[in-house]
Amino acid sequence: MTIVYMEGTAKYARIFEGQEDLGTNLEVGSDQRNKLESVKGHFVMNLMMTEEAKKKAIADGIPTKGMVGQYWKEDQDGNIFYKCVRKNFNPKFVDKETGEPGVLMGPPVVVKQTDDGVEPWDREADGAIGDGSTVVVKMNVWDGKISEMLAVKVVEHVEYVPETQEGDF
Repeated sequence: MTIVYMEGTAKYARIFEGQEDLGTNLEVGSDQRNKLESVKGHFVMNLMMTEEAKKKAIADGIPTKGMVGQYWKEDQDGNIFYKCVRKNFNPKFVDKETGEPGVLMGPPVVVKQTDDGVEPWDREADGAIGDGSTVVVKMNVWDGKISEMLAVKVVEHVEYVPETQEGDF
């Protein structure tokens, strides 16, 4: 197991309880929807970064091959990002208390950088993470081929403002 820290800007951050992607927009019975349902959804955030930051992340151990290697992407403007993912539930882990298969993982830990250090993020007081927020993501990498988002530190917060259509109220 390797811990890797990646810095960049957040885009489409769905990292709080209740924001998990459950695949409801996917076709019922599709492989992708079935997989999301088996892990009770996942938390996800695109981490936009420079070419230099990508090279550092790869040198530090973020996978570039296999299924997880496909998390490296470019948007329509050619900007590099890594799709950070955390399963809400891991059916392969065994619950230490009950001995039953499957462990609820929950969302990643979210903290904020303050003048006094690091403090827990308060979603009620601090709000959601908006596109363009500067963040550091703590990733767990197993066997050089499996990665998981463990935590997100918000260094500079951009307020999330939902898009509204004209005439909405």
